[in-house]
Amino acid sequence: MIFTIIVQLGERAVLLQHGVPIAALGPGRHRRIGFGYSVLRFELKDYFVYASHEVRAVFPSSWIHELTIAENERGIVRVDGRAVAFLRPGVARLWAVDPALTVEVLRLDAPIPELTSDLRAVLPAGEIVETVVAPHERGVLFVDGRFERVLEPGLYAFWSPPRAAVHVLRVDMRQQEVAIVGQDLLTKDKVSLRLSIVADIRVLDPVLATTTVTSPRDAIYSATQLAVRGVIGALTLDELLEAREQISIELAQRLAQDAARFGLELVRVGLRDVVLPGEMKTVMNRVIEAEKESLANVIRRREETAAMRQLVNTARLVAENPMLMRMRELDTLKEIAGQLKDVHLVVGADKLEALFPKGMLGR
Repeated sequence: MIFTIIVQLGERAVLLQHGVPIAALGPGRHRRIGFGYSVLRFELKDYFVYASHEVRAVFPSSWIHELTIAENERGIVRVDGRAVAFLRPGVARLWAVDPALTVEVLRLDAPIPELTSDLRAVLPAGEIVETVVAPHERGVLFVDGRFERVLEPGLYAFWSPPRAAVHVLRVDMRQQEVAIVGQDLLTKDKVSLRLSIVADIRVLDPVLATTTVTSPRDAIYSATQLAVRGVIGALTLDELLEAREQISIELAQRLAQDAARFGLELVRVGLRDVVLPGEMKTVMNRVIEAEKESLANVIRRREETAAMRQLVNTARLVAENPMLMRMRELDTLKEIAGQLKDVHLVVGADKLEALFPKGMLGR
């Protein structure tokens, strides 16, 4: 009996007789005489050789490219320079019948090659870590949980194998505002009030900011709350209202050490609002009203005293110089005459004869 096998160009085959591999078949027509034949076919487009040891034993050595990828290595299978497959550590067997197929072995301690679109398509998820550090950021690189180095702004890609996983934390280096709104406090004289505090911070050491606390912003928030309670609790309400600038200075002194411990710089801290309860507002308004009324009375009495002093001085001058009074009368008459259109003079007969000689008046 004649057994005919046709192998296509994109195939390779193994002839079995009674289930035992006996020959490798390349492209073309093959004939065998006998019984119990069967064929195993392999597609070259799969790139990898998936066959048992017994089957591979009949392959010509030129058909298979076998290589071992070490733990600190990775492999890229390329066809005509285009990445088509990715190799993890272990033994890999590929069809070597196509000269366009090549294997590039990469070491994990070497830089990652250019991440082209075809290479990205074959890279397994989690095999590399990519990050972009913006101009206002710094990156903190951790390898297997240990700090490695600080990354300046730029684009980065790292191998991230299971035994040396890579993690990058990006830290914002810009100035940030931490606002504590509606903080209820009690002053030294037992006055309940509500404060709003603002702190401006900036990261100075990105390593400390990521390794000492979970969140530097939350840490400075809590530290500010404690500092405010300590400062306000030692002041009366009047001292608080009169020394807001001094309170800001004392808060800054208390928080500077904590901020440095967290890798931060405390740029500014201060009170934004002081809110009193309704009944305390009424009392304060009464106090202010009484103070203003008292001040107004003082000013009024001061002005009255000055006016009386002026009158006394004037009276003394008139008493010492009688002509001053006459001059004042004349000035007053002059002012009155300037405001009148007609002047009617009424005098007695004796005064009239004194003004006009005899014979000038008609009988």
